[in-house]
Amino acid sequence: MKKYIFFVLIFWAASVAAQRDSTIIPGPDPSAVIKKTPEKPAEFPGGHKAFVAEILKNFRTSPLVKAEIMKAKAVASFMVDTDGNMVDIKIESYEYKMVKDEFLRALKMIKTQWIPAEQDGKKVRSLMRQPLVFSLQ
Repeated sequence: MKKYIFFVLIFWAASVAAQRDSTIIPGPDPSAVIKKTPEKPAEFPGGHKAFVAEILKNFRTSPLVKAEIMKAKAVASFMVDTDGNMVDIKIESYEYKMVKDEFLRALKMIKTQWIPAEQDGKKVRSLMRQPLVFSLQ
């Protein structure tokens, strides 16, 4: 009986010791925390309304009407670099390839420089997203 109790105690001690985590994973370094949104976001001169007006000025609807595309949605993303240029312009989602191509063309035609985003008083790159929803009727 003593041997039986001895083996149970050893088995129990070994299983408890095996469950302890011997690996210590350090927490995140507070100085290395990356902020996703800058303190001051990038801004188009004249604001968002001026940016949308610029897109609409460049966006041609006549090819879409000819193709009988009367409603569509698309979402574009781009980076505003530290000089205020729109770079890496991409269409993330779209319903029609013609709309994707036209939206991309209209965005690439915009040459107005943005006011870059700022983080800790320094200009930084920032990701921007712009949806397009239209209905021609």
